[in-house]
Amino acid sequence: MDKATINKKNRRFTALAWILAILVLAVAVPLNLIFDRLNLTADMTPNSLYSLSKTTENYLNELDARGIKVNVYFLMEREELEGDLELLALDRTLQNYDAHECFNLIDFDPDTEPGMLRDLNPDNQYNLSSGDFLFVYGDMVKRLPGTLMYTYGTNSEGVIESAEFRGENLFTGYMKSVVEGELPMLYFLEGHGEVPLDQMSQMKANLKNNNYGAAPLNLTTARAVPDDCRILVINNPLYDITEDEYEKIYAYTQNGGNLSVLVNPNESDTRYKNIERLLSGYCITMNYDRVTETDENRHSHDDPYALMCNITEASEDSTENLTEALLPKNNSLPTFMPYSRSFQTLYGANIATVNMDPLILTDVTAHSEPFGGKQLDPKPKDGQALALAMYAVDTMRSNSKLIVFGSGDIITDEGTKNAYFINPLQLFLTSVTWMYNSDVDMNIANKERTYDTLNIKSSGEASTLIAVFAAFPILIAVAGVLIWLRRRNG
Repeated sequence: MDKATINKKNRRFTALAWILAILVLAVAVPLNLIFDRLNLTADMTPNSLYSLSKTTENYLNELDARGIKVNVYFLMEREELEGDLELLALDRTLQNYDAHECFNLIDFDPDTEPGMLRDLNPDNQYNLSSGDFLFVYGDMVKRLPGTLMYTYGTNSEGVIESAEFRGENLFTGYMKSVVEGELPMLYFLEGHGEVPLDQMSQMKANLKNNNYGAAPLNLTTARAVPDDCRILVINNPLYDITEDEYEKIYAYTQNGGNLSVLVNPNESDTRYKNIERLLSGYCITMNYDRVTETDENRHSHDDPYALMCNITEASEDSTENLTEALLPKNNSLPTFMPYSRSFQTLYGANIATVNMDPLILTDVTAHSEPFGGKQLDPKPKDGQALALAMYAVDTMRSNSKLIVFGSGDIITDEGTKNAYFINPLQLFLTSVTWMYNSDVDMNIANKERTYDTLNIKSSGEASTLIAVFAAFPILIAVAGVLIWLRRRNG
């Protein structure tokens, strides 16, 4: 083949390559512009990180057809999410939800629009922060903390290796929750000298902030524990409940109802026989005592009854672990309990079907002195750790749950004004979620985004990697150009 023919063929191949390149650009550029103008995207991730599941799409379409609109306030301007790779999943998810009429996204900066924040949060009843969401439908309002959007996995050196986006399951669940109007209720028993609910304003605000309702309940007049009761709270009664009340509460627990019992030391001869019967069903008994601390380094400087305690881990035999996520890992505040009585395990006939553990334990330097209850043979206790709070689950009663505290002061305004007792209050609030989670789980799986990392241990490794990933491709490109030139001129 002569040189002229070769050059002619090369020119033809070169022209064809240029035509193909121009055609690709002619198609790709307009398509990108059209997709950008129409705000269209294609989710190419293996787990559909940037698109909604069929469960969500079906539910949102149903709400659209019913003409339902939920106002979703986002305490941040959505523009702040754009361009942030870490928050891309949240940005795309909000965009997909907002495409439906039922999801009315209202984003604003609380710093520049304080008036809107005040309207949403009168009397500061919700502990709102930048990045939080507030779902509002009619009288139903639910706060979704922005910090719940992602969970992160780290290696032993604290480097983030993976991130799971939880937003879709939460958004759809919160939509369903406010539309269906279910507010998990805590009922506080009254009629036995308990502290009135209106003297627990901080605790009530915390409950509301975490999407729970609270109301008083008098079982001497009510026919039964209400059907919407998720947790029945018995807070520091001065005397025992009646037999009739016991039967109503027992029937409630038989259907999986949950109990939270807080009982201060009582110097009277009152015995809480029916409350003891309730506790014994969960293999727990309460002592008629009050606990002091003999080590002056482990109590408040002016009050030996304000004891420094330990939050316990679950035992190896326990199937529940209430303490696992009770307090933040970086929590450095010591745990103090106010004026308290103690509890202990009761090895009853149903011990095999009940899982229980202590929650708050004193040090061995604590002292238990008999107190009230008309005891026949009162004996003090020394040299042992005493349980000031315990929790239990009865597997034979649809996993009915119980938590007991030796002090009711931890949830009253009088008690919570003392910063010493913030941890027990947090423990109580966490136990509420443990007993009944207010979130609606739509069973939409978390979507994982992996973080690829490369550890370089030496400068030699770095040079090798540079050669492999930079120099080597350049050499191949140069070689290709030289071969092309030789063929062209050959």
